Amino acid sequence: MSAQSILIICYILLALLVLLSLKHSALARPFKLGLVVLTSAFYIVTWFYLKGMMGWATPDPIPEAFRVHWVHIDEPNKSQGDTGTIYYWVSALDAADLLSSPPRAHRIPWTIDAAEAAQDAKNRLDAGELLNGRISHNVLDGEKPEAEEMPPGEGQSPEGDDNERPTFTFTTVVPPTLPMKTVPIQ
Repeated sequence: MSAQSILIICYILLALLVLLSLKHSALARPFKLGLVVLTSAFYIVTWFYLKGMMGWATPDPIPEAFRVHWVHIDEPNKSQGDTGTIYYWVSALDAADLLSSPPRAHRIPWTIDAAEAAQDAKNRLDAGELLNGRISHNVLDGEKPEAEEMPPGEGQSPEGDDNERPTFTFTTVVPPTLPMKTVPIQ
């Protein structure tokens, strides 16, 4: 069942609850009618605002291991006060480096190092390479730093412990090995 159909079912159930509660209440009829109209208007407004948000990049952290489908870099613009953003379109990978999720757009804050790594990955994608990525937390002992709370809408936190910025390492995906084919005898 898709997210859209679940949302529609939730709206229908909520409308039924409102209608049932208003049917058995002792409120005046114009007040009941106003609540029904207000609830219906709420559904319409919510639907159009949610429809406009579909496809936006998520501020959720990028998975630890991922397949890179595309990269887009928005350079900072000081005259407009834009700090810059890097968008990654990625799919999460499982332990066997197989795709485990559909592609999702992620955004991270722009830094010079992140922009250079993103541009290198974009150039490699343009050349036809398949890329897997991993997050490097710049930790030598193998333990990853504790996740910090980030303000909503800020994207992946650019800093780890000791103000070390996590970086992404990109590796070329090795083409799959195919079994030998025998030529049928004619």
